[in-house]
Amino acid sequence: MNRVLVTGASGFIGSHVTRHLLAEGREVHVLLRPDSTPPRLEDLGGVRRWTGDLHDRAALEVCLKGARPDRIIHCAGVSRARHMSGWAPIREAFRVNVDGLINLVEAACASGAPIRRLVRLGGLEEYGSGPSPFVETQREMPRSAYSASQVAGTHLLEALQPTLPFEAVTLRPTLIYGSGQSTDFMIPALIEALLAERPFPLSEGRQRRDMLHIDDLVTAILAASTADNAGGEVINIASGKAPMVRTIALTIGRMMGRPHLLRLGELPDRPNDIVDLRGDASKAERLLAWRPTISLVRGLAQTIEWHRSRISAGCAA
Repeated sequence: MNRVLVTGASGFIGSHVTRHLLAEGREVHVLLRPDSTPPRLEDLGGVRRWTGDLHDRAALEVCLKGARPDRIIHCAGVSRARHMSGWAPIREAFRVNVDGLINLVEAACASGAPIRRLVRLGGLEEYGSGPSPFVETQREMPRSAYSASQVAGTHLLEALQPTLPFEAVTLRPTLIYGSGQSTDFMIPALIEALLAERPFPLSEGRQRRDMLHIDDLVTAILAASTADNAGGEVINIASGKAPMVRTIALTIGRMMGRPHLLRLGELPDRPNDIVDLRGDASKAERLLAWRPTISLVRGLAQTIEWHRSRISAGCAA
């Protein structure tokens, strides 16, 4: 794996992937939207940046022909349709997560680049209301437009695989947390609120959530990009453990000495929420020789410390 193209490199997951690849000494190319302002990449040198989005076929061709990657790690996507109502988020989810995938695959096939493998990120939420722990062979039962668009992308790549000149792997990560994540997500939002000594409203928090530290996910992504027997596969990336949301929140509150700021039960449960989101990662262990190494307590401690350091340095949340 000498030359790697990362899409969505300005995002939480993509930026961590980019940093790990650079640390390994790879030649890293990133595709950034024209309107992107990537603060997560500001301090990175040695990255070749290409401008364009997944709907600009000409820009995709220029990028792929110029970068000539042997691996593509496709992290770009939108998740806003998880809980938003209305038709606009639904259309956006399919436009980016499905149509954008089609454009990328088509351009990759036509580019003449020596691409050997494409690793695409789906999500454990594709299983939705199915029986838990989720396994790759069960029928998907998505509960949102976002997860439905991810299911469509997964099946599209499976259908196209026999005709593609490269191998395509779909990873289905569970919920990810760690340094640099947006406060649109619960763990960083909770940490920031407690650091500011603000009360934090939650539902009763009876839902169970399989949480994975970002470094463990990156290790899985890099393994999937090189493993000999992973081509064409759909693989869960998960811890296999799913504490209740209230347990996660209380753990953070106690670690920070401010559990009294938690307002459990102030918010209603979301109507389309998954009750038990938990993945079976035995296939990942078998095909990728991967298993998580960072416990939830250790990962939360690292994440809390990152947020504290940011505030001490006077950085915005």
